[in-house]
Amino acid sequence: MKKILVPTDFSKVSENAVKFALALAEKMYGEITLFHSVKFDYFYDFQYGDLGAISAATEEIRKDAEKRMVDFIEQFHSDININFTISSEPIASGIKDMVSNDGFDLVVVGTHGSSGLEEVFIGSNAERVVRHIQCPVITIPKNVSLKPIRKVLVPIDLSELRGGFLTRIANLQAIFECELEFLWVNKSKVSDEQEKELANELTSVFKSYELDNYRFFIINSINPQDGIFMEAKESKVDMVAMATHARRGIAHWLSGSTTEDTINHLDIPVWTFKIDKTEEVIKLKK
Repeated sequence: MKKILVPTDFSKVSENAVKFALALAEKMYGEITLFHSVKFDYFYDFQYGDLGAISAATEEIRKDAEKRMVDFIEQFHSDININFTISSEPIASGIKDMVSNDGFDLVVVGTHGSSGLEEVFIGSNAERVVRHIQCPVITIPKNVSLKPIRKVLVPIDLSELRGGFLTRIANLQAIFECELEFLWVNKSKVSDEQEKELANELTSVFKSYELDNYRFFIINSINPQDGIFMEAKESKVDMVAMATHARRGIAHWLSGSTTEDTINHLDIPVWTFKIDKTEEVIKLKK
């Protein structure tokens, strides 16, 4: 995770996201780029299509944003290299383009902002960013208490388990040197013997991806979100790490209103990664 992209609207929420990204960059000897969008509606603000007025307004807004960005960066007093980009693209598409074109390894974004960023991770924009960019995303909630990541809850769907995701989780564990709690939220009751058999089978799988310091357990719940929220709070985890790709299995937890439930209803960071749907699923005997 050498290159980290952090969208910002200069709010307190953005400050939290930058502080988290800086701590991670220091750990990884990486660099940070801040992204700010100055996109506005030409047709609404300039009904008569005055190209000169549009150009002047755009330039004025961009200069103001650059000044605010410089002031924003100065408050962090960090030795980490912090670059910035002022874009006229909408936030979601601008993030996607920068990740694709500039090879970013991670996006760190604040949630529950009072403007701008609040709209990124609500409704359809959330799906565009979380589900369609090619690198992991860490969302930092408004009321988060920034602290070391020691324990990470990893909800998994055993019918959608893929090697690419486990490789990313192994990288995540190596970076944070954290304990992992793999959770399967199952609607039907699983016997103690079945759970033990699954745990033994997964031990072999996890070992092949160099995962260690973990435990696997099952929660019986009709609603997957309830199981995640309950375990996250009871186990006092520092982060939740989830996979997403399409409206199947665990992926539907990160679409529509459930995105708000997962990202916005927990006061801890949430790491998400888009699975490659063409990758073969790991077959289990369950």
